[in-house]
Amino acid sequence: MLAAVVLLRTDGGPLGVQGRRAVRDASNSAIIWAIASFTGAILTAAVLLNTPVTLLRLRLDNALGVPEVKGLLITGILVVALAVGIRRVQTSSAAGLGVLVAITALVPPALTAFPRNESYVVLAGAALVIHVIAATSWVGGLAGLVRYGRASRSGLPLVLERFSQVALASSIALLLSGLISAAGRLAAKGGGFGAVLDVLTADAYGALLLAKTVAFVVLIIGGLLHRRHTIGDHEVSGPRFWQLVGGELFIMAVALGLSVALSQVP
Repeated sequence: MLAAVVLLRTDGGPLGVQGRRAVRDASNSAIIWAIASFTGAILTAAVLLNTPVTLLRLRLDNALGVPEVKGLLITGILVVALAVGIRRVQTSSAAGLGVLVAITALVPPALTAFPRNESYVVLAGAALVIHVIAATSWVGGLAGLVRYGRASRSGLPLVLERFSQVALASSIALLLSGLISAAGRLAAKGGGFGAVLDVLTADAYGALLLAKTVAFVVLIIGGLLHRRHTIGDHEVSGPRFWQLVGGELFIMAVALGLSVALSQVP
């Protein structure tokens, strides 16, 4: 959907060949997403209630009361509606509505994916939602670039430029959402937001946070320069195209590695 609405944008008019292809692929992917969500809801209920899957029907009320299960079910329902609704979409404006539904479907599981007994629960929830949306946009944009962008040699420079904008915005959003979540965590450790700076300079978590922030800023700038250098001659094809894709994958991998490292610090 992101490819149809952003990378292959036609200013609200009819979708092109690749745009319609992207919408059909999105509809098929939404079906898989819905199946995964409903399956995840069943398995999550079984694990959290310590009940075999075959006996869950006897504890249906209890299962529906589990926040994680409700979040996955809501996502599944939204994604089913998305799969059906976008099947025959023909315009980029209609596809844009599908993007909004897809973003909404990402929210419920994210809101239930953090400890609810933390004092910074609101910050953690908001940051995680932004984090998930930004990461999905970045990865989805790259996938759309690989699958659809190369099909039109004449339009590839424009698609690449649009992808560069998506990648930059997504990486900045990842950084900011990570900082928001970290601020809440530091505030919880220090007993309030007034103690954030003290904890930042005295705690191992604060030192790693500073290192990650600097590294992430370098990654964002490096990624932007790499994309501009690769796109600069407007003749991106063959090895140069895959150079761009490889560089983007490297930046994503390092960014995820930094996030995982930070999350493991007590």
